[in-house]
Amino acid sequence: MPAPGTAESSPSRRKANQSRIIKRVTSFISVLRHWGGIGVLILAALDSSVLPTLGGVDALTILLAARHPELWPYYAMCSTAGSLSGASLAYRLSALGVLHRRIKGAVFDRVTAFVKRFGSLALSLAALLPPPFPTSAFVISAGATRYRFTSFVLSFGVGRACRFALLAYLASVFGRRSVARAWSAHTLLLLAAIGILLVCVGMLSCLAFRKSEPHTPLGL
Repeated sequence: MPAPGTAESSPSRRKANQSRIIKRVTSFISVLRHWGGIGVLILAALDSSVLPTLGGVDALTILLAARHPELWPYYAMCSTAGSLSGASLAYRLSALGVLHRRIKGAVFDRVTAFVKRFGSLALSLAALLPPPFPTSAFVISAGATRYRFTSFVLSFGVGRACRFALLAYLASVFGRRSVARAWSAHTLLLLAAIGILLVCVGMLSCLAFRKSEPHTPLGL
């Protein structure tokens, strides 16, 4: 029989610690809410680098865009810029060997194999998908494997831009509660995935067409 205050109390302690962390994050987000676009930019940077907020950036983007519908492009831009800045920092730290130990070996190997196989498409989809998808694992993997930084920024940026633009626009049209329910149920995921796939296919087609063009000497 376990001694009192040891095994039986550990789950309750864990829950108490989690609830305290959630309360602190919620209080922090409520403060940033009053800062508008600057607040969501800061939150997005922290979320993509060292402080995951479990959907806090999405929620704040939806809230601000619903309150000020005419400013939805501004809030989407701030969320995208902050998230891209934070992810770039995480990429650099991972390239220096600072962050990659946060991911377990088997998970890191699977994510790395996925990134190597699908490249930019994998990073764009990782940036597009909502929590609890492990987007940070893809960012850290890209940095640890020295994935080309320019390609990383473009791929991750396209995914984040599509995600936040979609959320902000729909929140400005349909309101906060409708979009929050739909996003949590992943009903917007198919639409966003189709959009990002079309963009990626278009970019790959343009690159393939340019490579297939015959190169002739200048002036001939």
